[in-house]
Amino acid sequence: MKKASIATFGCKLNQYETQLMVEQLEDEYEFEDFSEKCDLYIVNSCAVTSKAAKESRNATKKAKKINKNAVIIYTGCDSYLEKNLDVNIVGNSYKHRIKDVIKNSISDISDATKTYPINTKLTSFRDKSRAFIKIQEGCNNHCTYCIIPQLRGKERNKDMDIVLSEIANFNGKFAEIVLTGTNIGSYENFKELLIRIDKMHLDLRVRISSIEPMYVDDELIDIIACGNFAKHIHIPMQSGDNKILRLMGRDYRVEDFQHIVERCHKKGIFVGTDVIVGFFGEDEESFRKTYDFIDSLPLTFGHVFTYSKRPNTPACSINMQLERGPVVKLRNAELTKLFKEKFKTAAMEMIGKKTTLVVEPTVILKNGKKFYRAVSSEYFPVLTDKFSNTLQEVVIDKFDGEYAYA
Repeated sequence: MKKASIATFGCKLNQYETQLMVEQLEDEYEFEDFSEKCDLYIVNSCAVTSKAAKESRNATKKAKKINKNAVIIYTGCDSYLEKNLDVNIVGNSYKHRIKDVIKNSISDISDATKTYPINTKLTSFRDKSRAFIKIQEGCNNHCTYCIIPQLRGKERNKDMDIVLSEIANFNGKFAEIVLTGTNIGSYENFKELLIRIDKMHLDLRVRISSIEPMYVDDELIDIIACGNFAKHIHIPMQSGDNKILRLMGRDYRVEDFQHIVERCHKKGIFVGTDVIVGFFGEDEESFRKTYDFIDSLPLTFGHVFTYSKRPNTPACSINMQLERGPVVKLRNAELTKLFKEKFKTAAMEMIGKKTTLVVEPTVILKNGKKFYRAVSSEYFPVLTDKFSNTLQEVVIDKFDGEYAYA
């Protein structure tokens, strides 16, 4: 049997689509690590930042060095931006018919490849303890810094009955499923979907992936708090200054975000977020507003990104100050340190409390002892000495600054 490997970059949506390609190819290919010599390499790229794009392109160069005679396919969001790689470059729609690319040596990044139908279903999820389910595609929002709407097309929803059928198929096979998409909050009748999922009385946990603040209201929070859902939501904030939010084209104010986080906290839902530093117009006063705002909120996790200028986005035409270099690095470091402190505080508060774990096959050695890495409902990394394919109800014993233990 021929050998293949897929390198996946970026979001959970890409991970879902990688599995889609695996299912099309597994009757002809045996899958190996990307460092192994293979007959076929696929790079499922990301373009959300210049760093992600560079890493994706470097993977292609790595594949060429390992086996110059292999078939190499470059797909994903960065396929629309990178035209100089001497490989088959295809847009996102070809993930649904990857065999055609191999057979006919196709290269195609036309606009039509951004608006393919999405009513597909997976039957498995290779090497994962958690399965991802794609419920929608595309984004109609116009955040000035973001290139993804140009690369993923307009919003389309997967048929609700197909989503429910896909979930039912995974019931009993995984301890957790994650609902994902380009912009899942825009899914038509999203609350109804969650209610119908909850009524299925599944033997697994359902997690909602990143959702924009514009779609999070009290009713949605209550549905998540009361239902069979992970008690954690990732809600990108991006800035704690209304001036910067306006420049970013974000359709909410800091006061709205504050209400969401405080409501989630009251209902027992932990909140993680994303923040961008160094955007146009961010002076020291704007940054301090963001820092102080984050410090005041009961947030648990935070990813800090330095603004990365993306081609053909509205932000490229903003004629304002754009800090670079040491100033932005310092701001990134300050916020990263603050989020680490918040994480540790929240984790310490979990000691002695019950939670549920999804145990992963990843083995971690600590002080000469073997543990399995697990993820709690609240999205804390937990180490346990018991492996299981089902949800485990545990009590958190301690926290060592990096991992909780159960």
